[in-house]
Amino acid sequence: MVVRVYALSTRKLVSLDGVRGLAILAVMLHHSSWRLNAATQPERLFAFLLYQGWAGVDLFFVLSGFLITGILLDSRPAANYFRSFYARRALRIFPLYFAFLLAAFGLFPFLIPADWMPVPGDRWLYLCYLTNWLALWSGPWRHSVMAHLWSLAVEEQFYFCWPLLVWLVRPANLLWSLLIGEGAVIAGRCWWVLHHGASQAVALATITRMDGLLLGAVCAILVRRYRLPERLVRRLPALASSGLILYVLMAVLASNSDRYAETVGFPLLAVCFAMVVLHAVLMDGGTGPIQKFLRQPWLTRVGRYAYGLYVYHVPLFYLGDRLIAASVPAAVRSSFWFGSLSSVVLAVISYQAAKLSYAHFERYFLNWKDQFEPEYASR
Repeated sequence: MVVRVYALSTRKLVSLDGVRGLAILAVMLHHSSWRLNAATQPERLFAFLLYQGWAGVDLFFVLSGFLITGILLDSRPAANYFRSFYARRALRIFPLYFAFLLAAFGLFPFLIPADWMPVPGDRWLYLCYLTNWLALWSGPWRHSVMAHLWSLAVEEQFYFCWPLLVWLVRPANLLWSLLIGEGAVIAGRCWWVLHHGASQAVALATITRMDGLLLGAVCAILVRRYRLPERLVRRLPALASSGLILYVLMAVLASNSDRYAETVGFPLLAVCFAMVVLHAVLMDGGTGPIQKFLRQPWLTRVGRYAYGLYVYHVPLFYLGDRLIAASVPAAVRSSFWFGSLSSVVLAVISYQAAKLSYAHFERYFLNWKDQFEPEYASR
C-alpha cells in the first residue's frame, strides 16, 4: 500500500512566480537592448543597463536549483522517486521544446536567412540538449534565432544528473557537498580564465555556469533544515540590491567585461539571486512591499508563461525586426524612442504567443502530471 504525502515542494508559492516573471523580463530586456540606437549619454546608460538583463538567466538557474532540489529532497523516500521526477519533468519540458524544434527545423528555413539559423550539422545537438557545448567544439559562438536554447540545455543536463546525486548523498552531507562544489567551480573557472582568457565556451558550459544551480540547491536545503533569523531574512533584499549595484558598478569599470563576468560576476550574481529567492520563499504571503510586488497579478502571469516566453521571444523579436526594417523608414527606425516602443510591442506579442501556447497546448500535458505524484509506503 502507498500513500501520497504533500511536502513543501507541493505548496504554491505565488511570490516565486513573481521572481520567475522578473527573470524572463530581464532576459527580454537584454534582447531588446540591441534595438536601441542610443545617441546621448543617458540613452547609452539605459541601453547598458538593459543589456545586463542577460543575468536573468542566472536567476532562472537559482530558481531551478531551488525548486528541483526541493522536489527531490521531499520525494527522496518515495517508492517511485526516479519515475515520478523524470515523468513530471518530461511533461513540463519536452512538449513545448520539441514542438518548437519541429517548427524551427521545418518552417524557419522559409522565413529566416541561413546565417541566422543553426548549422544543419548541429541539429542533433538541439535534439539532445547539448547546444551549450557548441562554443567548445564548433569554433566561435554563432548568434541565431535558436542560440538562446543553450540555457535550457544546461538545465536539462542538471535535471538528468541531479536526482541520482541527491539520492546517493545523505541530506545531512548534501549542503557541504554543494558548497565545496561551488568553491571548485569558482576556482576552476578562474584558473581557466586567468590562464587562457575569457571565452563563450566558459560562459555556456554546464560545469562553468552552474553557480546558480548549486546555490539554488543550497537554498532548498536551508529552508528545510535550518531556521534562519527573521531579522536576517528581512535584510536579504537590501543585501541582494547592494550586491547587484556593486556588480553593475564593477561591470562599468572593468577593462574586460567578459573576464570580469566569468571570474567575479557569475558567483556574485548567484549569491544575490539566492538571497532574492530565500526572501521570496520565507516571506511568502507577507504584507511587505516586496512581497506585494512579487504577487502582483501581471507579474505572476508573466512568470506563469515564462517558459513559453523564453522559447518564443527570440524568433518573434527577429521576425518583428525584419518586418519593421521592410516597412519603416530608416530615419524612423534609428530613433531611440521608436526602438523602445517597438520593443514593448514585440514583448506584448511574445506574451500573447506564450499565453496561447500555455492555454491550448502545454496545459494538456501538464494535466497528466498528477498521474506521477510521489508515492510513499505506509507504515
